[in-house]
Amino acid sequence: NWIVEIRTWGGGRALFLASICDLVGNGQVLSVDDNPVGEPPQHPRITYLRGDPSDERTAAEAREVVGERPRALVILGAAGHERLLAEFENYAPLVPAGSYLVVEDTILNGNPVWPGFGRGPAEAVRDIVNEGDFAPDPSVERYALTLNPGGFLKRIR
Repeated sequence: NWIVEIRTWGGGRALFLASICDLVGNGQVLSVDDNPVGEPPQHPRITYLRGDPSDERTAAEAREVVGERPRALVILGAAGHERLLAEFENYAPLVPAGSYLVVEDTILNGNPVWPGFGRGPAEAVRDIVNEGDFAPDPSVERYALTLNPGGFLKRIR
């Protein structure tokens, strides 16, 4: 019912996701960012939430928007390791068993690009998977080139 994306930037991804919701006739997009670039596009399926996604107060506001029993796909945008883990802790409860959390840009930090990025998405994925509630789902990647290899995580419990 919800797609929660972290890091609005210019709003292009939110608009794309809202368009996909239009095509399937269901869903809403909640886009969370404390510093978006410019004026993001408007669409009846998009709600923008201004606040630091790693802050618990912002996560509480997000939970109010999506409701008490959300069914959400959560997309975590590229960030440093610690920030991604904080965001994961805030938004993973929105993802029910059988649904997905996507960690974007797992190619960073020499995996194979931008070796100077530092610990980031790929390292956060390893920590998330080690907790045991999410597992990589490589079947999602089988027909497409992706910048998120190993980052499509299915909630298994």
